[in-house]
Formats: sequence, structure tokens, C-alpha cells
Amino acid sequence: MAVIDKREKKELSESKRQRNRRKKRMARGIVFLLFFLPLLTVVGICFFQKGRELGMGAQAGLYVIEVFPKKFQIPEIDLAKELEKKRDKINILVNKRNPLSNDYEVVLETLPDGVNRAAREAYRPLCRMLETGRKEGLSFEICSSYRSVERQTELFEEDLEYWMKRGYSYEAAYEEVVKETMPPGCSEHSTGLAFDIVALDYQMLNSGQELTAENRWLQKHCAEYGFILRYPKGKEEITLINYESWHFRYVGVEAAKYIMNEGITLEEYLEQIKI
Repeated sequence: MAVIDKREKKELSESKRQRNRRKKRMARGIVFLLFFLPLLTVVGICFFQKGRELGMGAQAGLYVIEVFPKKFQIPEIDLAKELEKKRDKINILVNKRNPLSNDYEVVLETLPDGVNRAAREAYRPLCRMLETGRKEGLSFEICSSYRSVERQTELFEEDLEYWMKRGYSYEAAYEEVVKETMPPGCSEHSTGLAFDIVALDYQMLNSGQELTAENRWLQKHCAEYGFILRYPKGKEEITLINYESWHFRYVGVEAAKYIMNEGITLEEYLEQIKI
């Protein structure tokens, strides 16, 4: 019988312990494979299938319901109706026969001069038009833009008082005033779509205005930006107001080009298209 010294016995014991540790690791590995690997496989398959469904939904444009909570869903917009609303807004007819309704609402934007205001629909076109003219060496001044009905009432009454102090009766003064000033509620300025634009170095609202380079440029190019000369010469019987070379009104590019090319008024245009 062989004799094993203490050192050899110790080495054999250490080797035995290592074998036992390897067996335990193998056992744990087998348990993992038998129990956890199938579970991870199932979870992975579920995530893959869900991702595939979301991908297909995204391609079909249906992912919003899957991804966003209900309160964050993007509302559907009927572009045709929105365009029609905008068209109705900018085609509104305001004159002595057609006053603004009491519930008329306008969203206003303050122009770069910090003083005048414009309806949101006309703000950008107006800025682009005047900026283009300035780049060509012209200098404009907006002497009148949005004007509330209350402010229009004040101006109208001031003009009435002016004529009555000169001996006119109320009726006669009224007839004089309405040749150039609209009665309260009948002014386009209350829509935020109308603007009196003059040359910076000639700010008189008279026949001399149309002789300025600024006014000639505006009358030639205004339609490109959606504006018309609202009260043209020779159309007084239709507009019921004297010719004003400085008064421009936003109606949109398509309507503006047609109106200016045909030499007609907004009243005639709306009659033609039966608005």
C-alpha cells in the first residue's frame, strides 16, 4: 500500500474541491437553461412581434393610437374647410350697404413699426410687399391700419362736427362725410385687412399721392402680394366712395390678380363668383 504524505493529500483535497465547484457551476447553468432561457425566448418573441406590428402601423399611418396616450392625440384637420374659412374671411364685403356683424372677430398682429396692427391673414403679405418695395429704394408709411368700430365712430363724429360748424345741417354734413369716411361698422379698417399706405416724404391723402413713386409701385405690384386698390377711379357709383389711391385691401393673391387685371372692384368680383 502506497504511502501518501501530507502535501500530496492536501493537493488531492484541493483538486477535489475544484471539481466540486465545477459541478456546481454546471448545475446552475443547466438550471438556467431549463428555466430562464425559455422565458427569455418567449419575452423576446413578444417584443419582436409588437415591434413588427408598430412598424407596420407606422407604414400605414396608424401608429398615433399605439404610441401616444389619448390626451396627446393629434386632432384631425379638414384642410378644405380651413381654406374655405380663410377665403370667406378675406373675401368679406364691408361697405355702406354691408356693415360688419356685431360678433365679427379679428386676430391682430402688431406690425414692425410697433404702432399699426393687421389681421393675421394680411400681416405677412403686407410685410413682404413693403419690404420688397424698400429694397427697391422706396419709403412707405402706413398712416392707417386696423381701426376699431369705436374709433371709427369717433372719427366720423369729428368729421360731422367739422361740417356742421361751417353751417351744414346734420343731413348735409352726413352726405359730405360719407364721401370719404365710412359710417361706424362700415369701414374696412375694422377688419384689419385694409391699409392706407403713403410715401414717407408725401403723407397727404389727396390726388398728389398717386404721383409718388411709392404709390405707382404699389398699384403695379400689390396684386402679387394679395392686395387690391380698393377704391379705384371711375368706380365711385359701385364702391360709394371717392377714388383713393392710397387705400389697399388684402383679398388673397388669386382674387387680387383677377380683380386688378380685370379693372373691377371687390363688389363686382364677389358678384361674379356669387360669394
